[in-house]
Amino acid sequence: MTNISSFYKLAIQQPNLDFVDVKLNTDNLLFIDPRLIENSKDPIAKEMQKRVEVFWAELIKHVRAKDIKKIYYLLSGLKEPNETRLGYSFSKCFGNSVADKLKPKIIDAIQRNKAVKSGVLSHFADVELFIEDIGSDRISDITTKIIKDVLIEYTQQQCKLYKIPMKEVMQDDIFDHTTSKWVRRKVKLPVYFGKPILFVPKTIVRLENSAGQNVSCFYRYAIRHFIVHDKEMLDDVSPSGKDGKILLRDIKAEYPISKESLTNWGMKYGKLLVDYKTDHLNGRLKPLSDAEIMAIVYDKGFLKTG
Repeated sequence: MTNISSFYKLAIQQPNLDFVDVKLNTDNLLFIDPRLIENSKDPIAKEMQKRVEVFWAELIKHVRAKDIKKIYYLLSGLKEPNETRLGYSFSKCFGNSVADKLKPKIIDAIQRNKAVKSGVLSHFADVELFIEDIGSDRISDITTKIIKDVLIEYTQQQCKLYKIPMKEVMQDDIFDHTTSKWVRRKVKLPVYFGKPILFVPKTIVRLENSAGQNVSCFYRYAIRHFIVHDKEMLDDVSPSGKDGKILLRDIKAEYPISKESLTNWGMKYGKLLVDYKTDHLNGRLKPLSDAEIMAIVYDKGFLKTG
């Protein structure tokens, strides 16, 4: 096992590093989380969020205008990012494009999605709650490409701090948020056996199953705080409780979890998404601990020294 810290002989491990100390020769099942970026007060995260907002606004604008050419151009830069070693990037075939695989689904989903049309889905971080075929890995891949220029600068800063050698390499598909164009340029990055590396701040990553948990949590919040008080929705529910009482399990049986339902509820209850993010996520949305990250990037959660 070779991590950044061991390869460059940094003599420190994850708790003392600002970035994820990824294994360099295999996948690290951690994923960049746009919601952590959105909620962070860190200046670097704010720069990342600026780019995410520009990209998402530009994409929505062209979807609403049905400008397929510009939609495809925006999605064309979303090739699988291998440089971070996060998610499944290492084991994926290099250079596969999100656009080639998912653009018809993404475009169709966004065009048809009422949450998008109404403005309910106005933040990219909420995409996983409403749009099919978008989970932890896709959200992470897309976010990585959008914020790539910030990650490049961050990596360079960390390399200077730890005196990690860098080489000049060509990098494709860097999103320029001032022009909404994808650009190609030479940059200096650390290189591992001919492959460039991008460091990722440890405060913006999540575990593999977090996206599914977010959808489940949003669903349960909607049931408990909105559906249970909606007499019209309860008319179709068959009660199983004593004296005809409707139980939560009855409501869930009538309205099983689906992103289509979440979209419809987001439309029906204008405060649902806002309240969920304010009441439920605030205080719960936290970066992973060093121990959680170490369990992924180190064998048995630690590196042996000496």
